[in-house]
Amino acid sequence: MNVTFTTAIKLYFANYANFKGRSTRAEYWWAMLFVAILNIITSKIPYFSAVIGLGLIIPNLAIVTRRFHDSGRSGWWVLILLAASIVGCTIALASIFPSIINSPEDPQRVYEAITSNIGTVSLGYGIAVIAGIVSLIFTLLPSGPDNKYGPNPYGPGSEEVAE
Repeated sequence: MNVTFTTAIKLYFANYANFKGRSTRAEYWWAMLFVAILNIITSKIPYFSAVIGLGLIIPNLAIVTRRFHDSGRSGWWVLILLAASIVGCTIALASIFPSIINSPEDPQRVYEAITSNIGTVSLGYGIAVIAGIVSLIFTLLPSGPDNKYGPNPYGPGSEEVAE
């Protein structure tokens, strides 16, 4: 199955909220390139970027879930890794938040808050980074054989075909 950039975008929107089935690496990465380009273009327009980002949460979760399915992993991994990232960032930010709120104009106080809580900040962001790396690895894995999420997108008996 050869997926081009335009085909991937069509599949991305055609499967907007489809959490079942599988997506190949090419389909996933072409769609992520499209989202990155869209983010760059809209980043200069106030509020529009946020609206676009909110509108793409569901299709992003759907395509990463199908990508995980393609390598034989449950979609629950997506939520577990997302939750780990949120918890990690919350731990990191909660340790410095009071200093930011009390002295938003004083960079020295923020710096002192970060350095005095470096262990907590490092732990929090470390959790988020590890979750991101695991997610990246799962999306980079090749298509597996037929599994409970559907047939191999490259056809019967195919273990992996270069995309």
